[in-house]
Amino acid sequence: MAALIPSIATPWSATAAILCDLDGTLLDTVPDIAEAVDAVLLELGRAPLGDAIVRDYVGQGVDVLLHRALGGGLDARTEADLHTRARRLFDAAYAATNGRRTRLYPGVREGLDAFRVLGLRLACVTNKPQAPTDAVLAQFGLEAYFEFALGGDVLPQRKPQPEPLWHAAHRLGVDAAACLMLGDSANDAKAARAAGMPVVLVDYGYTEGRPIGEIDCDRVVASFVDVAAMLAA
Repeated sequence: MAALIPSIATPWSATAAILCDLDGTLLDTVPDIAEAVDAVLLELGRAPLGDAIVRDYVGQGVDVLLHRALGGGLDARTEADLHTRARRLFDAAYAATNGRRTRLYPGVREGLDAFRVLGLRLACVTNKPQAPTDAVLAQFGLEAYFEFALGGDVLPQRKPQPEPLWHAAHRLGVDAAACLMLGDSANDAKAARAAGMPVVLVDYGYTEGRPIGEIDCDRVVASFVDVAAMLAA
């Protein structure tokens, strides 16, 4: 499935659908993710990392997160057997912590309501696995806003690859160029650019330690409400 890269001048009025990221965009999930990561590390006889470090490690899915946590860096890799054990431990730990200290970002629900008033199609596209995605969206009453949520373990590819965005656009029956990617990180921006979609980033999320101003996107906003106002103008 191919798509043309849109001009940055593409009018916002052409937007027919919004693809929303989850972690760092809809919900601040790091406290629960960090608790699960630290439980894994303690089980393996290692020192916990805490929320601040884990926040910079989140973004490219659980497997990358665990490589980073075990190896102590964004580009770290750890050996396969240890990683497999850590993944089993994490899945069990996160099933217990998911949603416990997570919070909804200000303006999200109001923005989603406004998107619906504007008649926009909505899907959630995340690198978080499907099961915890469905669970936390339901806990916060967000699942009703989205026609579907696409977890990071459904397809062979994850953001920053474009395939999840193309898949979501196809399921919605909307051209890629008429979809807006709404996220918080370079992974969202790179996926959108590769998929031929405009991209807007919120300024409060998880950027793997990279300043938001350095990320190639069409606009940075403080709230979902700002996105709704932009699209309604």
